[in-house]
Amino acid sequence: MRLSKRFYAILFTILLVALMLLIPALHVLAANVTNVALSVISGPPGTVVTITGSGFSAASYTVTFGAIQVVPSTTISTGAISAVFAVPSLPRATYNVTVTVTPTGDTVNTPTFTITPEISLSKSSGVVGDDIHVSGNGFLANTTITISFDSVGITSTSSDSSGTFSNVDLTIPEARAGWHTISARDYIGSFPGVVFIVAPQITLSTSTASVGSTITCSGNGFAASSNISFSLDSTAISGVATTNVNGKFSNTTLTIPAISGGAHTFQARDTSGNSATANMTIRSVITINPNNGPAGTTVTVTGSGFLANGSINITYDGASVTISPSSVTADSKGSFTTSFKAPSGPSGVHTIIASDASYTASTQFTSVIVATVTPTNGVVGTTITASGAGFKAKAPIIISYDGSQAVLITTDSVGNFSTTFSASPSSTGTHQITITDQTNTVKFSFNILPAITVEPTSGFVGSDITVKATGFTANRGITIRYDADQKISSNADPTGTLIAIIKAPTSVGGNHLITVSDGTSTLTAIFAMDSIPPSVPPLLVPSSLTKADKIATLGWQEVTDHSGVTYTLQIATDATFSSLILQKQGLTTPAYTLTEEETLKSVSKKTPYYWRVKAIDAASNESEWSTPATFYVGFVLADWAQYVIFGVVAVLFGVVGFLLGRLTGRRTPPTGNAVSP
Repeated sequence: MRLSKRFYAILFTILLVALMLLIPALHVLAANVTNVALSVISGPPGTVVTITGSGFSAASYTVTFGAIQVVPSTTISTGAISAVFAVPSLPRATYNVTVTVTPTGDTVNTPTFTITPEISLSKSSGVVGDDIHVSGNGFLANTTITISFDSVGITSTSSDSSGTFSNVDLTIPEARAGWHTISARDYIGSFPGVVFIVAPQITLSTSTASVGSTITCSGNGFAASSNISFSLDSTAISGVATTNVNGKFSNTTLTIPAISGGAHTFQARDTSGNSATANMTIRSVITINPNNGPAGTTVTVTGSGFLANGSINITYDGASVTISPSSVTADSKGSFTTSFKAPSGPSGVHTIIASDASYTASTQFTSVIVATVTPTNGVVGTTITASGAGFKAKAPIIISYDGSQAVLITTDSVGNFSTTFSASPSSTGTHQITITDQTNTVKFSFNILPAITVEPTSGFVGSDITVKATGFTANRGITIRYDADQKISSNADPTGTLIAIIKAPTSVGGNHLITVSDGTSTLTAIFAMDSIPPSVPPLLVPSSLTKADKIATLGWQEVTDHSGVTYTLQIATDATFSSLILQKQGLTTPAYTLTEEETLKSVSKKTPYYWRVKAIDAASNESEWSTPATFYVGFVLADWAQYVIFGVVAVLFGVVGFLLGRLTGRRTPPTGNAVSP
């Protein structure tokens, strides 16, 4: 097949173009560069690279990294090159390193160099919460860079056109103690990262504390899930905390143990040996018990945070006081206890200071006025004792009862006083007692109780009895009764007082109840009515065994009694007075004359009348009966006549007896056996 001329023309043209393209390559081959190498072929910007080569015949050369000349014109000696350059700040990528020789201008591409990312930290160790600065280069240009802590993104930034960023703030997050990796990533991938070492740290709620006070401790950067123990110098502190998975614990409450005052080191340690410390100052403190009271109060002083085994001095308002025991020394942990009695003096705030050779602590004791009032209740007129301490020295003390001055007294040189006064007349209930030195004032309540008095407490019928009622309801009606008999009804005055006089009524001897009542309060008292019987009235006329008229007049000796007396007269026909023929009661005079209706029958001396009298007072007290006397009434034979009559009667009885005997003898048959004829 015949080829056309046009085909050959095209073929020629192609061969011509290929020859033109081959000429530069042939020129390079003509340079005879056979050995060019880089000491490293990858790394971040700034990496120092050594470029070497041999077989050069040109006079000088330059080296270009990408488009940036990194080695200026340098003379070629003995056909070899050797130069050192730093990788320029360029984004991550693979770049050609080109050697250009002069004067020919021929170039030779060496093996490529790959720029990789790199970051740097402002510091390589620290604690949780530290702010560090992260810088980087060799990243993609103009892209978002994520910065991570242990692969967890923390913050982000943007690279510039050269793939660089600088001074990006990074706060170290919560992390356990030890090594961690901080890395940066663009969308291609992460730089392997750099190591950051987290150290433990603690924070205390206060750097100054006292023995027995509580503080809180928090920490981070310790071993994960570990127990934390605490100490103050070599003294262990009771309490344990446990960290979380990131080595953190929070707000553990701890009580400062007994330890001497001054600077100490507080330490927290985990079970892996990681520890952190903080400075702590133990201040000296004292406490007192009680913190207030009157002069003479025993005050106990307890101190801590003083010098170990130091001698302690106690002052009260700058003056030394006598302590118990007589001297006190702090123990090996700087603690002590002592006591003293609060000195006498006016009330107010006083300063107590405890000191040793190095430390001083103070507190305040409030000396208070103390007043007492005893009793706190009673009847009108009750003696009230008032005493006080801590008032102004040598000052007038006014004591008032319901606003009225009851007593005025002056305190002694240390403000003490004692006095007595009486409860003023006042109505039942609560009343106010005020004690003041015009600066200090105290008040007390005094409860008035109702009361009654009876004067006299014993007497006779008709005696005047003064009844005094106090402490009753003001202005209220009061009733006074003698037993059940109402004697008076009247109103109490504004002080609840009523004074009344009643007459002792006729009543039996012995105790009687006087009752006073205002409807709310009812009180009673005893009035003892005379219970002594009057004297026995002696009988006067008729005297024993004397003749009296049938309408006789009987008289006896008068008896007197404070309650007045009446008499009872009895006349009987027997000595036992079981056969009374007359009884007269309520006789007011010491004599009685029988009436016509009471005319006595005639009796002899042998069967006389018996009579007696007794006295009875108005209190129903009765005397014993008088010794009975006898009398007779009517005609009485002489003694000789009586004897004659007795003789005649005796003879008559004898004759009658003789005659009866004769008659009886005739009628009596003879005794013995009958003889038959």
